[in-house]
Amino acid sequence: MAPLEMKSEQRQNAVVLEVAGEVDAYTAPLLQERLTEVFAEAAKGRLAVVLDMTGVSFLASTGLSVLVEFHLRGVEEGTTLRVVAPAGSVLRALRATTLNEMIELHATVDEALAAG
Repeated sequence: MAPLEMKSEQRQNAVVLEVAGEVDAYTAPLLQERLTEVFAEAAKGRLAVVLDMTGVSFLASTGLSVLVEFHLRGVEEGTTLRVVAPAGSVLRALRATTLNEMIELHATVDEALAAG
């Protein structure tokens, strides 16, 4: 099991959560827990959430489920979820499942921040 590294910071109009490592059945609950915290933080300041997955080398179906969960939560609560997935396995997984048509995707964090 590869460790999942996460760090967050407020930048401009969003809380940016940077994720690195593999998101699989073992680490997806960690991502889910951290996103719960980040969404709570974002809601206080009426901020968007930018999930930077540039450093993610593998995204399993459990990780995709977490993205769908927080996309839907964002729609319900009025918190925009913007996912940064410039290339690689994350973008391939999102396109293969057509989640790229539902979830707001960006090539860079700066692009995601400018979208708001």
